[in-house]
Amino acid sequence: MRTRAAMARKNLARVYTHRDGVAPTSSALSRGVELLFEHHVRFYIETARAPRHARKIIATRVRLESEESVRAAFTRDSGGGIFLAAHFGAIELPGSILADRSGMKPVAPMEELGNPVLQRWMLRVRGEGLGLRIIRAQGAAAVMSAELAAGGIVGLVGDRNITGRGVPVSLFGAPARLPIGAGLLAVESGARLFVAAVIREDRGLYTGYIRQVEVPATGDRMERTKVALVGVAAAFEELISKAPEQWWTLFYPIWDDLPS
Repeated sequence: MRTRAAMARKNLARVYTHRDGVAPTSSALSRGVELLFEHHVRFYIETARAPRHARKIIATRVRLESEESVRAAFTRDSGGGIFLAAHFGAIELPGSILADRSGMKPVAPMEELGNPVLQRWMLRVRGEGLGLRIIRAQGAAAVMSAELAAGGIVGLVGDRNITGRGVPVSLFGAPARLPIGAGLLAVESGARLFVAAVIREDRGLYTGYIRQVEVPATGDRMERTKVALVGVAAAFEELISKAPEQWWTLFYPIWDDLPS
């Protein structure tokens, strides 16, 4: 717990400093870390409630920043779409909104968990509860490519560079690495790329955001992928800055110069 809190404090200080243009006070950082733990607990509560309550929450408590942008993103004749999220806010709700607004069953890869009971529960939550088609991470690229070619929707989470082989970008003013998957998939498939987030507000309400990321149509494949991921990083910065205490990737290493 102390190790996580120390990591979160260093990371959160970077986000606050980049957002506000001035280093945070010690008391502001301490309060921010407290809120970070509180929101992390809320993630588990929301996940547990998702099978029964996600659709009701979307119908009654989620306000979309731009209905027009959401409608445009889910136009069937505009081709497939990749929707990328961070470990941020009410992370289970964007997938359910995708299913609700598109009338389709978004494909989402999921890593194998070490606990079989937890694995089955998460599959039930994200499959039956949220209306997603969950696939194994191994071999997922081919399945996602086929789904996009058919005009379908793919949902990914892409703010943690777990493998250590991510693409270098600037994130909150410092070098970091993002997973290559979403950017490369967008380049190879020609699908539109979006960053989506649902942020918790006061009184049990939520606000949903969507940002389209430009993917170059021509040029070297890896350069196009890099440009796309630079755009993803910019969208992450904008949305996370609205509520940094809801970004629980801050518990883990993000920047090479801030090791665990």
